[in-house]
Amino acid sequence: MNIMVQKDTSFNNPDNIFRTSDNLDEYIKGLDPNSYLARVALEYTVSNSKIELHEELIDCLLHSGNQESKEWAEVYKIDNLVSKQELSLPDSITQLTYILCSSKEMSVLQKIFQLYNYYDLKAFQMIEIVSELINKELKEIPDGYMKDSLQSRLDLAMQSVYTHLNELEKARIYGENLKDIALTPVMKAIAYKNLGMTYLYEDYDKLCTYFEMSLKIFKEMDNSDRLYNVQSKYNFAQTFWSYPDKTVWLRKETIDELQIYAYSLIKSGNKEEAHKILDSTKNSLSNDFQFGYHYYFLGLLNDNEKNYYESVKYFSKSGDRFFRQLPLIALKEKGVDTSLLSALSV
Repeated sequence: MNIMVQKDTSFNNPDNIFRTSDNLDEYIKGLDPNSYLARVALEYTVSNSKIELHEELIDCLLHSGNQESKEWAEVYKIDNLVSKQELSLPDSITQLTYILCSSKEMSVLQKIFQLYNYYDLKAFQMIEIVSELINKELKEIPDGYMKDSLQSRLDLAMQSVYTHLNELEKARIYGENLKDIALTPVMKAIAYKNLGMTYLYEDYDKLCTYFEMSLKIFKEMDNSDRLYNVQSKYNFAQTFWSYPDKTVWLRKETIDELQIYAYSLIKSGNKEEAHKILDSTKNSLSNDFQFGYHYYFLGLLNDNEKNYYESVKYFSKSGDRFFRQLPLIALKEKGVDTSLLSALSV
């Protein structure tokens, strides 16, 4: 990254820059890597999916003469490696834990990245613990762009967490708030997707409305990875409502995508192909949440009550209470005693 050091006239007020300007690439390339603005630009570039510029900025700050700039770059570098699947989630959590952050902003972001990784691992109980620490530290950060971005990150994560904990009103409050305060289209689109999922069991039309809003944003941004993720979740929801014919398969590569594809095949009557997919993915399942899905789909495939109990067990181990309803609904339809179902729902 070729740096042409310029004087930061808005050094103490990045809000003037990052809230009101759209085309900042050249400006960011000219920032002094030792400055606070350059550090905040790390947050701006990743939040706005400017990945190439973000990686250049990380490298530039890592080689700066400022210890705080290096510290910020180290934290963002770990998250970037995870996003590129060049660093495992457990390893990233360990590395983030051992970075000593002197700035309040990075202390918070460090924990937010850990929270993301716990979310990907579906360790929901750990998320609740970490989120309490983040909330306390956020209060100590001065108002401004960086604090608002960190708050939006936390709110987005907690929207997802409360969905998994089946506390849907809390999840919707976070989602409705994010529609108004989200600093980037990416955050807004994810909030819409999460809002849609909260209506999985109760309102097909609202579910579709929010998912379509999310897909529209990512299509306009040409953000393929995010688009694939939202479409996959939408495929799951369409299949749940017995509309497998409305699914759109942009990609069938990740474990989650393959599991959902198997689900649609089951609902479409193609059980043989679904069985092959579930068999081929079983040894690659990496967390209790994925096993919960696996045994639920096996239960549907084999009409097997034992599989549903296994699904409940694994969803419960992950801390999830929202998708755990899938096998519970199936058991209820099979005539399992309601008192037993109530005990399983605790």
